[in-house]
Amino acid sequence: MKQLITLLGILFVSSPIINAQAECQQEPPSGLSPLAAYSIFYENYKSGDYEFALDYGRWMTCAKPETIEGNPRFSLLTQYERLVKIYDEVGRSKDDPTIKAAYIDTAETLLNEAIELFGDNPEDKFDIVFDRGRFYQQNYNIIDGGLDKAYNDYVMLFEIDPERAANMGNGYYLRQALNHLVSEDRKEDAQNLIDTVSPMVSGELADFLGEKQQDILGSPQERVAYFEPLLENDPNNLDALKALEGAYESLDQRDKLNEVKVKINELEPTYESAYSLAEFDRSNANYTEAITFYEQALERADTDDQRKTVYLRLADMNINIENLQTAKRYVQQALQIDPNDGNTIIKMATIYGAAVTKCTEGRKLEAADKVVYWVVIDYLNKAKSVDPSVAGTVNQQLSTYEDVSPNSEDKFFTLNLEDGDTIRVDGSLRDCYSWINESTTVR
Repeated sequence: MKQLITLLGILFVSSPIINAQAECQQEPPSGLSPLAAYSIFYENYKSGDYEFALDYGRWMTCAKPETIEGNPRFSLLTQYERLVKIYDEVGRSKDDPTIKAAYIDTAETLLNEAIELFGDNPEDKFDIVFDRGRFYQQNYNIIDGGLDKAYNDYVMLFEIDPERAANMGNGYYLRQALNHLVSEDRKEDAQNLIDTVSPMVSGELADFLGEKQQDILGSPQERVAYFEPLLENDPNNLDALKALEGAYESLDQRDKLNEVKVKINELEPTYESAYSLAEFDRSNANYTEAITFYEQALERADTDDQRKTVYLRLADMNINIENLQTAKRYVQQALQIDPNDGNTIIKMATIYGAAVTKCTEGRKLEAADKVVYWVVIDYLNKAKSVDPSVAGTVNQQLSTYEDVSPNSEDKFFTLNLEDGDTIRVDGSLRDCYSWINESTTVR
């Protein structure tokens, strides 16, 4: 408003409401009637001749007519909106910075006055504050502190009508308002905004609120202190559960972490919730419990990548509890999805190697047991042939298994085999290998 005096006839400010000054036209120009002046103003406004329109419309912000005889649809608020647009558009078209700023200052003045004149109606106030915020944002390079003023107006929208504001612009104004409060370290205001709009949003906006919540409650201890009371009042509060999940994990409070993971999985049964719980049990060596939740994750999986990941985890869990036949079945299912994944093929070799360990428990390794290692070697060689990325891993393991595979004495004297013969690894070798049911070549 510093440059208002540079514009002839532009309004002066002496109070929150613009008062008529010597330059402020109380009457229509050229002795015209209000209806005639308004008609010229409106026609030129519609045609985009804003500067000419201004000559015949400026008087309305001084006289503030509530009605105009002969125009039953007249609205003073609408004229303020039009004049703001005129001053804004004309101002931004000017090359002289002083003239430009003067027009923009006047538009800002009219917006402020409109709020005071018409702000008793919440719907009108919301619209004016929204327009002012957009105006500030559009002219931030002309108005001192324009962006801060814009964001503060977006915050004000949530004070007037939070539900309407929350989903405007696909959540754009919610993001701007909350980001501003967080950046200004106005934690209490930001928390109040989150608490207000949380029931009104979903999807990506709900995720955004969760991220901002973490920013507000920076330390795990702060999050626990805030969310535990919420959970006591509402044990099914998913937002609180998810916030506490991260906090308990940071604080390594594993008993409480397990409780919230279980509750999340009950309330929001997704692939992610089940898989997260399964991974937690796996990390605690609770393999049987982990299997239960991996199976839940498998039922909820949407993609082959998810299914393959769970198949291999289930294979690992069954290896750990020596349920090798079931582990083999899961590896086979993973290979149906991706038959050329070297790591999956190596896992099959691992299962067969574990079969020998399990079958020889309490006795010495014999020539028949060693035959199984030829199958292990077959799978290791296959893994690096179809997936060169695993060659290093395979080469580290090959020598170990080759050293314990049948030697010449085992082959010719004990097993009565010749190089090149085919031998079946199944119940005919030993009952404990019946489930393997693979053929290999004597070498």
